[in-house]
Amino acid sequence: MTSVGGKDGLNFEINILPILDILSVLICFLLLTAVWVQLGSLDTKQAIGDNSTAGAKNPPSLWVTLDTKGGILLSLRDVPKGTALEHSILATKAGVNWDLLESKLQALRSQFPDLKTGVVRPEARSSYGNVIKVMDKLKQFQFDGVGLSPLG
Repeated sequence: MTSVGGKDGLNFEINILPILDILSVLICFLLLTAVWVQLGSLDTKQAIGDNSTAGAKNPPSLWVTLDTKGGILLSLRDVPKGTALEHSILATKAGVNWDLLESKLQALRSQFPDLKTGVVRPEARSSYGNVIKVMDKLKQFQFDGVGLSPLG
């Protein structure tokens, strides 16, 4: 006796090979992209203008304006009256005069020991490498609050 419509005639297999192929390609793709993705970060904080201390006086700060040719203008803010508030460093043929910047920063730190805040204000087309190097120089001379002004 044969049964009509029984389960004896329904013998089939699921082909999972295409699914395994897709998964192996996706795993390789994810591993390769994880190698190439690097997250870079720069530890900064708001150096001036904290809203929590309304009415409080800002600490002395140094504003470093960087132009596209490598010239630097150092401006002191919130310092006692009677001191020179601006220092210009002209660019050399090679770009920024790093030696003169270091000597000015050292002189400012010795003249104002409580000067610990520095804000870098690059022009729109300033070199990214120069901006980072100026921030490194500020950190090198113990400026704790190094910030970046986006609208230089």
